[in-house]
Amino acid sequence: MNSTTSSRMRRAREATGTGAVVALVSLAAVGCLSAWTRAGYAGSPAKVEVREARVLLPVIPGRNTNAYFRIANTGGAPDRLLSVTSSAASAAELTVHRMNKENGAYRESSGSVEIPAEGEVEMSPQGSAVTIRSDPSWRPGGRVTFTLEFQRSGTITVEADVRPVTLGSAR
Repeated sequence: MNSTTSSRMRRAREATGTGAVVALVSLAAVGCLSAWTRAGYAGSPAKVEVREARVLLPVIPGRNTNAYFRIANTGGAPDRLLSVTSSAASAAELTVHRMNKENGAYRESSGSVEIPAEGEVEMSPQGSAVTIRSDPSWRPGGRVTFTLEFQRSGTITVEADVRPVTLGSAR
């Protein structure tokens, strides 16, 4: 075998090795991008806004009540409401409506609320809510400031209208 043939064979082996490395790195990149997309990070980011906020005035002042928010996400990625706080209300907790076997209603801690991409969540007495201890000084027509913390969108501060409980409706 002459030196030209040997040199060509060595370059072919090096090129094959380099090609294999490039192929493996490309496959790893595609795998990572696929996982990133499945996790909801592809496309446009979450774009959350609170379109309505209301808190019910309890029949007995100073008792637990619920606050409800209509949250829209016009972005291409989902987001998650992680917590809600208010300096005017203590012990705010994300909850969900449940029924027991005897048709008794109760609220259960939910931990967080999913806000779908290009979707909306409207909290209600039959679904998600924020359960809080009311302030005895609240009056119908008043306003209570809440801070909502989202996983991707950060914090949004809104004012909720204080509304009396009316028969058959929490609107």
